[in-house]
Amino acid sequence: MTWSEISIVSLVAACLVLIVFTVRMFITATRTLRLLGDTVIEVKQQVVHTTEHAENLMKQLGQLTEEVHLQVLALEPSMQSVEKAGKAVGEVASTLRNASRMMNDSLLGAEKVVHTHQKRIHDIMEWATTGYELWQRWQAQRSAKSDH
Repeated sequence: MTWSEISIVSLVAACLVLIVFTVRMFITATRTLRLLGDTVIEVKQQVVHTTEHAENLMKQLGQLTEEVHLQVLALEPSMQSVEKAGKAVGEVASTLRNASRMMNDSLLGAEKVVHTHQKRIHDIMEWATTGYELWQRWQAQRSAKSDH
């Protein structure tokens, strides 16, 4: 074998190795692309599923928001009634406070009047007792004179 034959055989062998390597690389690339395609399909399905789930959640959130809004609207008259009742209770409490204050003032005034006029009342009671005793004596004397 000559150098040229060895070179040709070496060249053919190198080409065969290169072809085998290239074919293996294309097979690996094809597998990788196939796996990548499958992954893209799965991701696409997951995105569709996630989108549907998100849409359902958004619908539920919208319904919940609408229900809450309706409940707030329904509670508004009740809250106004509670507010009015609170004002009425406050007014009643204020009126009772004023009435209590006036009653205390009246009682204090009555106590002052009684205390101030207690001596006069005592004197009047003594005069009334004395007058009654005198009247009884006078009646007794009249009875005694008419018996004689």
